[in-house]
Amino acid sequence: MRKILFLSFAFLILLGCAEPPENIEEKLSAYLQDDLKFMVAQTLKASHDKSALLDSPYYKIRDLRFFDDAHSKMYSAYAKVDFFIYRDIKMYEERKYRYDNHYLQWDRYLKEWHFGTDNDEK
Repeated sequence: MRKILFLSFAFLILLGCAEPPENIEEKLSAYLQDDLKFMVAQTLKASHDKSALLDSPYYKIRDLRFFDDAHSKMYSAYAKVDFFIYRDIKMYEERKYRYDNHYLQWDRYLKEWHFGTDNDEK
């Protein structure tokens, strides 16, 4: 009986440590939507001018990688995302994210502004 309980407990621990990439991607999408809403809200709060924003601000995931357990003990995924919110200003914000295995959530660790548009070569 002890052996069965021990194996069951070990299985549950292992199951909890490894999260499927689909779940990680879903969490990223929700996090990116929240970031986009926040960026738009902050811009509107600062300028009070809706005409400065695109009709439909958006983001593009430029790079998404998943790491296996052997190569990453802290982070299991990485994403680089560009956010486009301005209509007439040729600038976009690049943000980098990593997925924390311990907290099971995405962590934004870098924000940089770049000159250019979505049509520019990357």
